[in-house]
Amino acid sequence: MNTAGQSTALQPREPDLQVALRGAISLWAAATTSESARRQDLLRDKQRIVLSFFQHTKKLPSEVEPSDVQGWFRDLEGKGTKPGTTYQHACLLSSFYSWAIRDPEIGQHLRSNPARLARPKAPKPYQTESVKALSDEEVGALVGVVRRRALDGDIVGKRDYALLLLYLATGLRRQEAISLRGKDVHMGETLVLEYRAKGGDYRSREVREPQVKEALLDYLSAAKRLHLLKTDAPVWTRHDRAGKPGEALTSHCFVKNLKKYAREVGVEGFHLHRTRHTFARIVSEFTGDITATQNALDHQNRSTTRVYVQRIAVKRDLYSEEISKRWDK
Repeated sequence: MNTAGQSTALQPREPDLQVALRGAISLWAAATTSESARRQDLLRDKQRIVLSFFQHTKKLPSEVEPSDVQGWFRDLEGKGTKPGTTYQHACLLSSFYSWAIRDPEIGQHLRSNPARLARPKAPKPYQTESVKALSDEEVGALVGVVRRRALDGDIVGKRDYALLLLYLATGLRRQEAISLRGKDVHMGETLVLEYRAKGGDYRSREVREPQVKEALLDYLSAAKRLHLLKTDAPVWTRHDRAGKPGEALTSHCFVKNLKKYAREVGVEGFHLHRTRHTFARIVSEFTGDITATQNALDHQNRSTTRVYVQRIAVKRDLYSEEISKRWDK
């Protein structure tokens, strides 16, 4: 898209400034946001955040100094914005400037990237309960209490047990597992899942640990829903709302149950994302290889070739059997 009209108009004041600035921000957001189911939401959020900075400073992009960016950070913190969110805002503003500097028209008016010069250090990871990995003892206790409910024949217990094992054995993100449909589940010699990963890419992942497959089959059999395989019906459904058979389970409902199970075994402050960090911890301990861990978590940077390969290849399961030993202790 031609940016000349917007870039030359970046110099006048109101009202032309707002029109030109919004146009430039819109072009940046479109150029830096990949296709996904959430693309429109991401575009809206990115534009809103960067525009809020210029509304705060009331300056042209070419007039902004690092001190202006730091003042914005202080204002955000004064409003109770968390350090991680402030850092994210800083990264978006820096991304906008990096894009603008490369633009042949807009870049003529910019000397440097003030956001990069003023950007705070990234917050240290693993500081909150939501990202704290469970210990082996906590994993065993949590799996044990849910397994007992499943063995009692309770359909909700069977569902929660199968889903908990799936999260622990694969490290999948919240929506990647909870959103599975029947056609995404392939029951061969091993279990293979197809899912939409973060960023909108489709992935296939093998789950070699037989307990996961057995728990899933036990749940679907007990719920009389084995027929859903190869259909678009949700894998996980609610069983506590009369009159709405087949209603998709929400992550909120599942997490509510998990928090209750966790409290029963003395695990406080439980968050679903802790299953992913637990997966990361065990894989890291097992492999001693940060690259292998990043690959298992889908944390590597993407390229066009990499995206293509990941869409057609099944990610081989190397870890779920090792992880299952931890919950069987």
